[in-house]
Amino acid sequence: MGRRTRMRFVKRTPNNFYFSETVPSEDISIILTVSEFEAMRLKHYVNLNQKDAAEKMGVSQPTFSRILENSHTKITQALIEGKTIIVSGGNINYKRGFIGYGCLECNSEWEDESASKDQKIFCLKCNSERVYYLVKEPL
Repeated sequence: MGRRTRMRFVKRTPNNFYFSETVPSEDISIILTVSEFEAMRLKHYVNLNQKDAAEKMGVSQPTFSRILENSHTKITQALIEGKTIIVSGGNINYKRGFIGYGCLECNSEWEDESASKDQKIFCLKCNSERVYYLVKEPL
């Protein structure tokens, strides 16, 4: 029995779930998991190296390499055999953005959905005035 599949992080699901003119049946389709799609997006579309892409997905570099190899195999099979590609399933979780503040004195960061650049705010931890507006968006 193999190890359980570790959670993979993705930015979003693809805009297209079917790469065909019609909704296909499963016997003439190749199913590409969302994590395989994300691995291809990070490596070939965003042009990250495997180490950085693996960090973005929350997996080790060897695991990322296996995910990418599986996606290449499936895509190649679909192209050669003329099968439809379906993007579906997998053990995934979505990355969230971060909006809040950071402190230059104590280096703490905290999330605040109502944060804005114009607000005068003090650090929650050390009560410093040296606070900056912080937005982190997932890649």
